[in-house]
Formats: sequence, C-alpha cells, structure tokens
Amino acid sequence: MESSVRKELAQGLLNDLSSEENKRTRKALTKAKPQVLFLKNLNFINETIQALAKKGKIRGAITDYSTLEFSDEQVEQAKKIAEKYQDGYFKRQPRVPGGPREIENTVAGVYLKDSFPTVYKALKDREAFILSSFAQVGKCKQEIVDVFVKANKEQLKKVKRAVDRGHGAGDGLAVSGVQIAKGMNRVAETLGNDPEAIQEFNKDFEKYLINEFDTADLGGITAEEMASLISITVTYKQVVDVNGKVAASYVPFITFQDKYTNRITDRAREVLVKDVVEKFFKKIDANELASLSGSSTLKEKMIAQAIKPLISIKMKGSKVEVRIDKKVDPRKIKLKTKGKTKPKSTKKRTKGRLNVLKGKTTKPEGKVKKATASNFSVATIMGSLNAKLPDKVAQNMGSPALENRTGTFAASPRIVGVQKTPQGFPSIGYTYKKEPYSVFENTSGSRFADAHRDPRVIIDKSIREICAEMAIGRLYTRRL
Repeated sequence: MESSVRKELAQGLLNDLSSEENKRTRKALTKAKPQVLFLKNLNFINETIQALAKKGKIRGAITDYSTLEFSDEQVEQAKKIAEKYQDGYFKRQPRVPGGPREIENTVAGVYLKDSFPTVYKALKDREAFILSSFAQVGKCKQEIVDVFVKANKEQLKKVKRAVDRGHGAGDGLAVSGVQIAKGMNRVAETLGNDPEAIQEFNKDFEKYLINEFDTADLGGITAEEMASLISITVTYKQVVDVNGKVAASYVPFITFQDKYTNRITDRAREVLVKDVVEKFFKKIDANELASLSGSSTLKEKMIAQAIKPLISIKMKGSKVEVRIDKKVDPRKIKLKTKGKTKPKSTKKRTKGRLNVLKGKTTKPEGKVKKATASNFSVATIMGSLNAKLPDKVAQNMGSPALENRTGTFAASPRIVGVQKTPQGFPSIGYTYKKEPYSVFENTSGSRFADAHRDPRVIIDKSIREICAEMAIGRLYTRRL
C-alpha cells in the first residue's frame, strides 16, 4: 500500500509538470481576469529591435532605436496609455457600483493589497497597472509601439509580433511556477493539509534545493530561482484552488519583453527549474526522502488519504460512515464481509466502493467511530472544511483583524473533530497555530489581546461560511 501511494503521488506530480499541463496552465492564465502589467520603462522596445536587427529580420533607420534611451517624459507618456486601459477596468469592474474609480474599489485591488503588498505598492507608485484581460494587455502593447516606434507598416508589424507578454513579472510566477504550485497543492492534499506534515515535507524540499544551488556552477539553479521555489511552498494556495486549478482570485503578473528573450533564454531557465523539481518528485517514488522513509507520520497520512474513499460502504441502501482514529495505523485497517462483494468501479481502486449484497460486515480493526444517524455527515463536514478552510480564512483576513502577510496563520486552522449536540447540531472542534497567534485572543490576558484580532473570530466566521455552502444551518465551534 505504501509503495503504491508513493508511486501514485509521484506520477501525479510529474503529470503536473508535463507539457500537456503546461499548455492547459498557459491557457488558464491568459483567460484569467484581470491581469497586472508592469511598466517601469520602455527598454523592451530597444531590446526587441536589437534582437530583430541581430537576426537580420529588420533593416533601416529603425535599428537606431537599439541604442536610444527613452526619456522620463516618454516613459510617463507610455504609463498614461496603460492608465487609460486601467481606467477601463475600474469602470467595468467596480467592487462597489457607483464607487470611486480607483484600485481600492476593485476585487483585484483588495486581493493584491492583502496577498501581494509589494505589487500593490507598485500599482500605487504607477510602476504597474491593472488591465481587465490578457487581450487588453496586448492592445496596450500595440498602442505603445505605435506611439514610440517610427517605422513603416511592415517594420511596425514585425516589432509588434516580436514583443511578448511574459508571465512572471514582479512577485508573480511564470507558467512553470504555476505548474509547480499545482504540485505543491497535490502534496498538501495527499498529506491531509496537515501543517506539521507539510512543513516536514517542505524541509526535505528546501534541503534538496540548497544542494542544487550549491552545484549552480555545474548548471544548477540560481539563488533567485531557489528562493522563488521555496516561496511557492507557502504561497501556492494563493495561486491554485483546492482542486488544483488556477484559482479564480489569482491575478497573473505580466511584463513586455522581446520574444527571443522570453521564448529562448527565459524559457530555457523555466525548463531547468522544472527539471530540478521533477528530480525531487521522482525521489518520492524512489522512497529517497528522509521525511517519507523516516517518518511514520507522513507515511500514515499519505495512506490514510488514499484509503478514505474505501472507508465508506453501502448496506441495504443506507450509507455507513467510518472515521479512522488518528492514532490507528491505516495500513492495518481491514474490511471484511461474509457475503459476496463486487466493486462499483474497477477504473481506480482508490475511488471504488463496495456494495454489500449479502451477509454482515465487521468493523475495521482498531478504534473507529460511526457517524450517528442524522442529517449531516461527519466525514463530509471534516473533509470540506479542511479542504476549504485555508482559502476562506485568507479571504476573511484584513484590517482591523489579522492581516494575511505570510500565509502561515491562514494555513494553520484544522478541523480535528465533529460531534453531535443533544439537539442534533454539529459541534466543530478546531485547532490553529497558537504560537504566536493565541496572544491575540480576547481572553488570553496578554497585552496583545484584541477583540478585532482574535483568531477565533476569523476561523469561526470562515467555518460558518463554508457550512452555509453545504446548507448546514445552526452549528457550534470549539477551539481545542
């Protein structure tokens, strides 16, 4: 079981890095709305013309541009063009209809302020601009080239084609980075989104990257690439949703650059970085990670997640839910029946269920807990909450409450138990990273105690919002 789970995880991670997934991810990013365009200068015009001239694809006086420097006034003029497109986004997508046309009155602006403060600052400093779509970024590019490049129609056409809209500007991720974020999300799901287990896995990843950086003179990754990869282990939840797709809230960061740099030099570095990560993912299948080969905790969590779909059986039309005690080794759980059984589906054993035709079933060995007959399922509540809680908590953070700067607090809440009250309502027990955040609890007695910044308020609100989506009304929450 352990070997097959590792193999399945490794194969899934390698699929996340595949060329097919690259195409899907690139398509998803170009469809994302809105997009942030970084425009600090007009160097991309010179670089593009220089690259075209070097390849013999353009001739004439236009090649003089490769040695020119654009003045501050010209850069300001280009920013005003981008600002025009940004105003169009403000007009079409206000957060509060009828409100002011400014960054703060857009969903993207609020998201960036909370999740990417440095990008938000660039927007305020007019070094970056929010445009409504990838297509609008393209129109902005064409207009800037038309204004600043004096050339004939054919030359202009070549320049416009040679200027790419490249992903990964600022604190953003290139397409390969988003693919890696998908992989990190897959790891987190496999480990049950347990913060301690994820941290243990990430330590192995960081050690591996440091070694790859040490061999950079032999063609390894740079310090900047290493830092970017390490940051993805924390920020991936801002990029992909619980299903591993590009999150609807994610805003891609774009910059203009000549296509030869973007598609040859930069893409070559992307391939190198992906190869480095791919080697690490292969170590999972080979059982070469210290955290997986030396930690029973990680192995048990991986296997427990894999067999979850099997711990649900149907008996005479009624569903019996079984929850595994966290102290029980999931590899020792056995399902027995005296009657005949048939698999509902043979395509994927990990997603199959057993229909009991005759006979009785016996409980799995070890400690188990049946969900009492009621109108809610313990397994469903716990599964949905643990999957959605980090994103929901991050969304609900912001002044005057705790602010989402590193993502550490948002990733820490976890549902550890759901009980049924005498009245039949769910009572949900949760934990979170108490060090250092518990000092903000209103009843902590600490000098930092603050009703507005109390972590329990954010978590309680997030739990209730997720439960509302599942049509669960009255409920209770408990911080354990």
